[in-house]
Amino acid sequence: MKKNEIINLITGLILVLVAISPLFYISDQAILGDGNILLQRLEAMRRTIVEYHQWPGLNIWNAGGQPLDGHAAIFPVSLKSFLILLFGTKIGLNIAIFIYVVLGYVGAWLLSSLLWKNSLLKNTFSILIVINLPLLFHLSAGHIIFYVYYLIPLLFYFLSRYSLDRGSGVKAGVLFGLMFNDTPAYLLQYISIIIGVIILHIIFFGSSINRRSIIRWLVLFLVVCMTLISYHIVTIYEVTKEFPRSSELFFSYSWLDIFKAYFYPFIEIEKVFSTPAGVPGMSCVRSTHEVAAYLGIIGFVLVVASLVNGVKWWHSLILLLFIAGIGNDGTLYPMYWLQKLPSFSSHLCFSRVRIITHLFLPFAITGGLWVLWSKFHLKKYGKIIIIVIGVSLILEKLIIGFMIIKDTHISLESADPFYSTHLKYVNKDSHFINVDVIPPFEATKLNIGILRGGGDSNLPMNNITLDGYAGPIGMNEKGYIAEFYQNGQKIKPDYWSPNKIAFSKLDPKMPLILNMNPSSAWYNNGIQLFPDYKIVEVNKRFKVMPGKDGKILLTYEFPGRKLGIVATVLFFVLSIFVIGYFRREDNRANVNSTA
Repeated sequence: MKKNEIINLITGLILVLVAISPLFYISDQAILGDGNILLQRLEAMRRTIVEYHQWPGLNIWNAGGQPLDGHAAIFPVSLKSFLILLFGTKIGLNIAIFIYVVLGYVGAWLLSSLLWKNSLLKNTFSILIVINLPLLFHLSAGHIIFYVYYLIPLLFYFLSRYSLDRGSGVKAGVLFGLMFNDTPAYLLQYISIIIGVIILHIIFFGSSINRRSIIRWLVLFLVVCMTLISYHIVTIYEVTKEFPRSSELFFSYSWLDIFKAYFYPFIEIEKVFSTPAGVPGMSCVRSTHEVAAYLGIIGFVLVVASLVNGVKWWHSLILLLFIAGIGNDGTLYPMYWLQKLPSFSSHLCFSRVRIITHLFLPFAITGGLWVLWSKFHLKKYGKIIIIVIGVSLILEKLIIGFMIIKDTHISLESADPFYSTHLKYVNKDSHFINVDVIPPFEATKLNIGILRGGGDSNLPMNNITLDGYAGPIGMNEKGYIAEFYQNGQKIKPDYWSPNKIAFSKLDPKMPLILNMNPSSAWYNNGIQLFPDYKIVEVNKRFKVMPGKDGKILLTYEFPGRKLGIVATVLFFVLSIFVIGYFRREDNRANVNSTA
């Protein structure tokens, strides 16, 4: 890259980082809502690995015990997780966000270099990619999983290099694997379909040379990617097969709703949404962050202007994605059919496809700016007018983006009146305490387990304790005895950790009661305790009979762990073989070429 290009890239990146700076954690401020729930899962993972030196199998601090293995957004083998383990949950995630954004801008810049040489166009394209307004609305609502979006441009750049860089398939496989382990939900699934269509198009309609190159790229991509994600896939499947999450919400936005979503920068749902509330699940598509998708007049005009140079592939894709974001309650909507497929059936909020729409809109918007540049920059004042239009567009997105996320973090004391009561429930003699407090992340930092609130939508949660039910009870609730008790008396464990608990000197004739959820994953001295149970059971007692020696040794062993490890090893061996094979082919080709 030339010096001027580097300066332009850095300038654009600085503008972006300043605009989205409220996304970073500052002092005692914390993200609330869904963001705090995910932070709790990440903190549970960190504590289990760093403090107890165990694989994060069970989240003992949430709802009486919920699986961490099989959680789509929690896996140690990801960039986000590496940084959290090194620096702590808040700081690590903050560093991850920064790196994601930088990689997002660099990836967008590299993509723009394939299309345009003009610095104004490159910066416009890159800034629009990063300042994705529907994405920022979601991030402001605490949807931390969507940070994976910022790695998508770099993924597409590696794909575009399939015939020029023989190692691009490996690079793309590593990147996609880390992205998948961050979270496969929504965005990555949509992108996978688009990438799949691109690859199929090259295979069936490309030249013989391109066909061989893309097949090589695809093989390398798959073996490397599957090495990284096979364990995560297996464990996610183990959870979802027992607790499927299916969307039964069928709905479409009115054209007035769509117009306001794309042309009102700060849409107010209560005033403009035309669909009545009260329908189960309707809050998912009625929320501001689900509806808002600001494009603006300047952006729309530039999209129209880009059609002067003919209909490109991104125009067709934008139209398809736009229609997909309108609704799913009719056979004419793409989402109606997509949500019938496995995995996609769990997409409760189909409107989130608009984030991907705004990933490809910059292609058309920047294309429109290029049309104006090519036709008018040599005319009197033409160049100045075009620069003003481009700068105005950039400033509009930066300012609106900042306004969207400026209140993402607020102090816990002002946000949560229960926060001040947390400390009174801390018992220094107990390893964990089940008490109904929020927010969950701060509770886990205090080593407090919460029973209700902050749950995953596809996993069962503890509700009001039923009469006669001796399951998880908060220490501040009626009927609480202890976390572990036998014959009504508190029992202190010899050893406690999230995945292993040991007891001795118990009455061998009386069951030990654990104030937590039973699960098919629990074993006593290597023998499965509840083989007929699901991975989580919230309405059954956790009772264990001691051995004749009065001892109990409980271990949590996730059902899919062994299969996941075997799959990982097999794909690793296969990837070594495949990479070695292609290297030998490359060496022979180089020898023949030299000869």
